[in-house]
Amino acid sequence: MITIINEMDRCVREKKRGILATVIRVEGSTYQKEGAKCFFAEDGELIGLLSGGCVEGDVLEHGKEVLQTEKPKKIHYDFRGEEDQIWGLGVGCNGAIEIFIELFDPVGHHERSKLMREAFTTSQPIIIATITRDEEESKIGERWVHSNLQIGKPMDLKMKDNSEVFYDHITPVPTLYIFGAGPDAVPLVKTVKNLGWTVNVLDHRPGFVNKRNFPLADELICYERDHPTSVPLSEHSYAIVMSHNFTQDQLVLESLLHSSVPYIGVLGPTTRTNQLLQPIMNGFTIDEIQLNRIYSPIGLDIGAKTPEEIAISIAAELVNVHRGGNSMHLKQTKGKELLYTSIDHRRVIAYQ
Repeated sequence: MITIINEMDRCVREKKRGILATVIRVEGSTYQKEGAKCFFAEDGELIGLLSGGCVEGDVLEHGKEVLQTEKPKKIHYDFRGEEDQIWGLGVGCNGAIEIFIELFDPVGHHERSKLMREAFTTSQPIIIATITRDEEESKIGERWVHSNLQIGKPMDLKMKDNSEVFYDHITPVPTLYIFGAGPDAVPLVKTVKNLGWTVNVLDHRPGFVNKRNFPLADELICYERDHPTSVPLSEHSYAIVMSHNFTQDQLVLESLLHSSVPYIGVLGPTTRTNQLLQPIMNGFTIDEIQLNRIYSPIGLDIGAKTPEEIAISIAAELVNVHRGGNSMHLKQTKGKELLYTSIDHRRVIAYQ
């Protein structure tokens, strides 16, 4: 999504028009689901995928038509059985998709394009409702922010006869905070940035946390030793503790346990994580839900050895947690049971 946002920003700066195409309905087995998007500027290339590369060329041709007419368009592809041969694509997906194509024009249609762009950089989950079919042609493409998050996932809902609205559930771009600017953090930043995430690196050593070492990082924070800086952590933030300094890691871990982040990755074996947590437990009670946010050893079990492979393993685990996957974590295959006794002697167990 970040590449689409960047291309939209370029269109705004250079006063160029573009096309946004969104999958609004799927049936059967398809490469992408509702909400998938691609974008192309009138002077640029196609960014994003709506399929495995099967329909993008045809979507591009329809997009050129939208650029000329400045009217939204809905197209349907059916790859099931004999109809797949009619299209001549032969993709064998055994599914069907419906795509809504609309104009992005920051000059001629400023307000509509502004809302289209700002929706992708929201700091809170929102739902964008877009009219995709209506008896009044002028209403097609109108959109507004919907506050009912219980709708949950993208879907195409009929409002009234001959009228449809697509509800697109937009979630904030995840932010990863890496506490520790050692050499092993370099490939991790690069790998996670390729996912389109925001990546911030924090360390107390100015010689480590700098643009020379981390040119791709969105933000570099050098905090005072033994006083980890306060950052705006939320349920859309993810944190990794990897300074290789026991005291610093302990301070950071304690701070993270007081936050609402859903993922706290701790580099190193479970025995070290146990040692980090031991004195923290003397200060307050940590329940099982709290401990289950800790991932140690960090990463998915792909047999990673090199720093680059380990970065892929960690990035895969981040995606797995963010998307609600069910892949096997290292904490499940190679971790040991974390057993703690809190200050009030209530035993708290989490399997790490």
